[in-house]
Amino acid sequence: MKKGRHRRFEEARALKRTNDNLDAILDAKDAEPCPECGADPGHDHSTWCMYDKEADESAWTS
Repeated sequence: MKKGRHRRFEEARALKRTNDNLDAILDAKDAEPCPECGADPGHDHSTWCMYDKEADESAWTS
């Protein structure tokens, strides 16, 4: 096991390389899967999925 400064450098480097956004992860718990293709929040939709969340939300507010 690596010790000290080198280990902390490696950990910091690994954290910088992650693409995870902490706010997105925390907000994803409250989100629902896509009603059309079933994609989980934060994941890509299927190529055939045409669901548009903004259009769906504007239909309810109008």
